[in-house]
Amino acid sequence: MNLDELKSAWNNEQTKDVKIPKNINELGKAKHPLDKLKRNMKNEWFAQVAAILFLAFVPQVQKIHSSLYVFYYVAYSFLVIISVYYLGQFRSFYSQITHYSADTKDSLTEIYHEFRLNIERYHSFGFLLLPFGLVWIGISIYSTLLEEGKNLDSLSEKTKMILLVAIIVTILLLVLAILSWTKYYYGKYLKQLKAILDELKSN
Repeated sequence: MNLDELKSAWNNEQTKDVKIPKNINELGKAKHPLDKLKRNMKNEWFAQVAAILFLAFVPQVQKIHSSLYVFYYVAYSFLVIISVYYLGQFRSFYSQITHYSADTKDSLTEIYHEFRLNIERYHSFGFLLLPFGLVWIGISIYSTLLEEGKNLDSLSEKTKMILLVAIIVTILLLVLAILSWTKYYYGKYLKQLKAILDELKSN
């Protein structure tokens, strides 16, 4: 076959018979949940930074007794240290998703496992904030007592028991809120990525 015959055979090929492998289509689907995930992460990152900055002014806004400022800001300092580390990891994962291109199953699998790890970090971060929340509650209660010229010893046993139960219930509600928020805000995207990976494995 000469050169002219080769050109003719090439031009006569029917491109409509060329099919894109299904796995590429499945990888393309991954961009949809990842795009929504990036949007949620970006919004939450700024919201968390704003919340941390707001907490710096809580003693003044809440009018906590000035003698308790030192206890609040010691706890707040630990909160900031923990938050800087977590938000740095959070930002790093966001950048990883931003530079992700759905071209291989391995890269999507890596994103999926990093996503799961980041959710666990999210839970840990939330649980580490609980002690700060308890300090804040304790300072608020004690500040109110000081304003009224009282102290903890002046409270009845019944009142102390009610406060203890209220604190325990508050902790449980906060833990439930952290788990529920993660599931609502991020869980569905994790499931979508898992479904795409399962489809890729079955092909």
